[in-house]
Amino acid sequence: MTENVVRHTAERGAAHAKDAYRRTQEAAGETTKVMEQTYSAASKGAADFNLHLLDITQANMNAAFDFARELTHVKSLPEFFELSTAHVRKQVETLTKQTQDLTQLATQAAQPLQTVGKTFNQSS
Repeated sequence: MTENVVRHTAERGAAHAKDAYRRTQEAAGETTKVMEQTYSAASKGAADFNLHLLDITQANMNAAFDFARELTHVKSLPEFFELSTAHVRKQVETLTKQTQDLTQLATQAAQPLQTVGKTFNQSS
């Protein structure tokens, strides 16, 4: 009789352990899937950010060369100052827009990681 009780208790413990292991495996699989999707989205966001940064660099280099080319046609000091002022004004406007674009891309790239961080903090 005692032997049956011990066997029954051991079988119940083993069943609980198997069930807990199965649930842990399922949760780990789901977590892995979420992490893969998150890092994939974050990687794409980082790549988009870097590509946009390269586009900005190219545009700024082109603007600098265009300005240098225009300077070769300047015939007077007032014309030089007018051209320089116009170039600086245009570059400040461009820089403002580029900064806004990069900020938006950085925010989008970081969002998947922030979401996962919040999820893990809520789980703790």
